Amino acid sequence: MNIQKFTLGMYKSNCYIVYENGHAIVIDPGYESDEVINFIGQNKLNVLAIYVTHGHIDHVGGVKQLKDRYQTKVYAPLKEKIWFINSSYNRLGYEIPVDTYIEDGFVLNLNDHAFTVFETPGHSEGGTILCDLDHNLCFSGDTLFFETIGRTDLPFSSFDDIVKSIRKMYQMLPNQTKLYPGHGRPTTIGHEKIYNMFVKEK
Repeated sequence: MNIQKFTLGMYKSNCYIVYENGHAIVIDPGYESDEVINFIGQNKLNVLAIYVTHGHIDHVGGVKQLKDRYQTKVYAPLKEKIWFINSSYNRLGYEIPVDTYIEDGFVLNLNDHAFTVFETPGHSEGGTILCDLDHNLCFSGDTLFFETIGRTDLPFSSFDDIVKSIRKMYQMLPNQTKLYPGHGRPTTIGHEKIYNMFVKEK
């Protein structure tokens, strides 16, 4: 399995294409991007799904472009719905097309890789991570970054909740689990337990 990262837009959010044997999942397309589209075309990928870890604008801005182009299904957390519909929280000016709103425990498959959704509230009320537990990798959205954590000064965010979510990750995921965050460089669970400035292992 291959993972290609694109850092997009003014907020420098990470979009990931996870692909194998001509099939792909796109995670958090935050902005419309010719670079993403060109990569898909050059590698002749069949986009099976788009997954969005949470509803903030810098993680959803490219969803409609990719869905319109590839006619693929979009999955997003149910508890984040207010960010996708026409509401004051949706700053895009149109309803973001979501085919299936999902909850904790939902599994998204790419060939023989099963990606499980875990709810990790804190940065947002319905924020999630997407983990391939069999291969020790996890897309951590804006919950856990390299040596820091997601912001908790936004609507529906909570510092106490994000700390609880990260402690759950520390308990659930092995130290060697590689984390691909929504911003910045990759890290591991083991590294964060020692060096994270907000949530160290007790």
